[in-house]
Amino acid sequence: MMNNYLLRYHDFYYHRIVRLKQRVIELRKKLNDKEYAQHEIVKFAARIRKADQEIIPENPDRPEYRLHGDLKRYRRYKQGLQRYRMFFCFSNQPKIIVYLYLNDEKHLRKSGDKNDAYKEFKKLVVKKHFSHNPEDPKIQKWITNYRP
Repeated sequence: MMNNYLLRYHDFYYHRIVRLKQRVIELRKKLNDKEYAQHEIVKFAARIRKADQEIIPENPDRPEYRLHGDLKRYRRYKQGLQRYRMFFCFSNQPKIIVYLYLNDEKHLRKSGDKNDAYKEFKKLVVKKHFSHNPEDPKIQKWITNYRP
């Protein structure tokens, strides 16, 4: 599906996706077709790809993506990801979506847990690892340097 958003990836997200792709490649080498197609990691990788390439770019400002409080300028996607969350920001002028963070096995979603995905993302926001502003020089760097 074609959309008119420029899609870019922050280091945190990009490296998580690279590790996920490596796991899928390893599974492809050692499993038969049926086992590969049914493997949870392969299915998870396909859901992530569909979300960041097709679903989110259709409308990155859907109400169900919106966060509140200190994170209100950010969005998250969770459909079909169980305890995983994809965090992103976007702008309509210029039309850019920057994927920021995908939690890992150490930071699964569990309300109240010290390693909860939202708490970890908020820590990174507070430390200014991420910016929601497309004019931010850091985001401009990511736009020019990351092309999947």
